[in-house]
Amino acid sequence: MQANRKPELLSPAGNLEKLKYAVNYGADAVYCALDRFGMRASAGNLSPEQLAEGLDYAHSKGAKVYVTLNTMPRDNELSDLKEYAKILAQTTPDAFIISDPGVMDIIKQEIPNAVLHLSTQASTVNSASINFWSRYGVKRVVLARELSLNEIRLIRENINPDMEIECFVHGAMCVSYSGRCLLSNYLTGRNANGGACAQPCRWKYHLREEKRSENLYAEEDPQGTYVFSSRDMRMIEHIGDLVNAGVDSFKIEGRMKSAYYTAAITNAYRIAIDNYFDGKEFDINCLRETENVSHREYGTGYFYTSPDIDANVVDANEYIADRPFLATVSEFNPEKGLAKCYQRNKMLKGQNANLLSPKSFGRDFVIGNMYDMEMNPIESTPHAGMEFYLEIDSANAGDIIRG
Repeated sequence: MQANRKPELLSPAGNLEKLKYAVNYGADAVYCALDRFGMRASAGNLSPEQLAEGLDYAHSKGAKVYVTLNTMPRDNELSDLKEYAKILAQTTPDAFIISDPGVMDIIKQEIPNAVLHLSTQASTVNSASINFWSRYGVKRVVLARELSLNEIRLIRENINPDMEIECFVHGAMCVSYSGRCLLSNYLTGRNANGGACAQPCRWKYHLREEKRSENLYAEEDPQGTYVFSSRDMRMIEHIGDLVNAGVDSFKIEGRMKSAYYTAAITNAYRIAIDNYFDGKEFDINCLRETENVSHREYGTGYFYTSPDIDANVVDANEYIADRPFLATVSEFNPEKGLAKCYQRNKMLKGQNANLLSPKSFGRDFVIGNMYDMEMNPIESTPHAGMEFYLEIDSANAGDIIRG
């Protein structure tokens, strides 16, 4: 990484709506998938037509779109993969995130100018591996999540300066070695490396050693015992350490999370990164913003600790409640002081709320007069997805109203 080069902020796009929120709230790039061959099969994902629309939208805002093809397909899936490659050749995303060399070859056959990024599923942990992939033509490597900052710094010193390094900096962590987990397939028949992980790491377990059965190494207490369940990663306070280690792209996990999560976390990291490069001190409000979304207990992954230390295991496997996502603003008429809104959760007149806009921490207000689409006064918005008008002094299309 070149000295003082601002890293890319890479955000999840589980569907087209989330793609647009990520871009609007400050992502330099987004990663997404079609309905096959991505590691989040249960995400909404994108159709080929939506991918084309998403590419146009992102490019119009100066952002990039990367498509994940990072499952490990079997031979009986390769014919379908080739058909997907032909579809993707018609849109040509800015890069493809791939873990399997055979998939890389298929993409290169159909899209000779394709830019290749090596997925974290490939478990890359050393410079020799990166230099191998560089000779193959890979432009970027998403490092294994088990590496420390010191190890990343050493890798950077021993690879081509033009090779890009990407790291996860926020979101849910997999207990298995860079996602190579067999528990899901064994316990439920759902293939984790095919994108269908059932997340058995989040379940409760009792653990005894076979020959020392009198020793119960993990037992359930009133809060439960979650020996495999990792804390969510949060590195927003450590932008400088990541930059100094040579990380080119900061990746936010969360294609399964809500559009609100995507917007709020992207916005917080956007502010933190910009502040760092503007020479400003860390703003504690960036940290507070990460508490405003649904999350598990936070940690710093293995950037500062060894993977054999259990500091990243949750004490209680429950989501910490976030602020309710009430509505989005689709239009604003400044002359009338009316915002046309789309309901996400029930709102009540007189309720305390917060308006979140890009590159801000939100402003508090009290929900005032509301009207249905015929301008009849209403006291609440009880119907899912309903459109309504809200009296407010200022707003912008794309703003989020939260509780």
